[in-house]
Amino acid sequence: MTAPHPREMVHQLAERFAGRSPGPEPLTERVPVRHYTDQAHFQLEREKLFLQRPVILCHETQLPAPGDVLAQDWLGIPLVTVRDKDGSIHSYLNVCRHRGMRLVPPGASRLRAFICPYHQWTYGLDGNLRNVPRAECFQAPEQERLGLVAVPTAIRNGLVWIQATPDSDMDIDGHLAGLGADFDYFRLGDFNYCQQSVRTVAANWKLIQDAFLDGYHVTRLHKGTVGPFFPDALAGSEFIGDHLRNGVARNEIEEAVDVAPDQLGDLRRYVTFSYTTFPNAVLVFQPDYTSIIALFPQAPDSTVFVHTMLTPEVPSTPEQRDHFQRSFQLIDEGVFAAEDLFVAEGSQQGLLAGANADLTFGALEEAAVHFHRRLAQVLKTA
Repeated sequence: MTAPHPREMVHQLAERFAGRSPGPEPLTERVPVRHYTDQAHFQLEREKLFLQRPVILCHETQLPAPGDVLAQDWLGIPLVTVRDKDGSIHSYLNVCRHRGMRLVPPGASRLRAFICPYHQWTYGLDGNLRNVPRAECFQAPEQERLGLVAVPTAIRNGLVWIQATPDSDMDIDGHLAGLGADFDYFRLGDFNYCQQSVRTVAANWKLIQDAFLDGYHVTRLHKGTVGPFFPDALAGSEFIGDHLRNGVARNEIEEAVDVAPDQLGDLRRYVTFSYTTFPNAVLVFQPDYTSIIALFPQAPDSTVFVHTMLTPEVPSTPEQRDHFQRSFQLIDEGVFAAEDLFVAEGSQQGLLAGANADLTFGALEEAAVHFHRRLAQVLKTA
């Protein structure tokens, strides 16, 4: 089933703003606190959601040239992603096949080959073993069987997706379920990497995800930052496969009233669209840049939060660089860290106090309700 065009969501929110369409029906949904605190539940999520499904790693413009490498342990496994000499992008376990040494330290770099620091076994950017010092000391021809262990990797709409289980089958198009049509509309593949922050948050990954699925808090939690740009709790959400298209109306939604959907022009003027790519990422399409937020759980109460800014063009003047630097600092430090992550950490501390057996969600948090229902279906938990 094809999802309606994003402009239909703008039209629906404009109708609600004008008082001609009702808001969501009242509801109460409860999610057990143990889903945020229990070690066994965390391990189930890690196995079923993060190792056996495609997840967003980065944007392909973070690896612009042959030999560009991104090494990270965010999924609890040492992984390295590289653009090879032919321009293709691959991912491997960041492990030497000789004695298990990590090949590349975490972070971004540019390499001509992977050289193990221990005994200098050398691998090409294609993962093949190229050189074994003193190879005559080994009985078998090691080059034929000891290449780097590949991890399924695919590029769609400029996004690099990985599935962190070697030898598994990754059906990236089935996973996206048509979501690429929306990303094409917003021209995601034409954007460019600008800057990134990585921080560890003392909270369960779902508490952070909940904040990005909640239009109820925008004018309250963010009242001193971005809240004044939005009317109160005027938001909508709908599934595209397992993923969620979310829209929060901006003050300019008033201009969309009585405008035919195909005459709206740039939809980002009226609505901030965000896409929750199941399970762990959020793409937020701001008026002049895009944020990718990826969540990588480390423990029931610890999450690596990776925020990447993409811009339509690489900033080329001091004025452009200053503009996007200030925009990034505002959203990354002033909104995400100081407000959204602040309440996630505060909620995690509150859960440990034992006051609540469940967390309660209402109609204005319907996107979070949809998300938790889908999680329960996939994990087969209640």
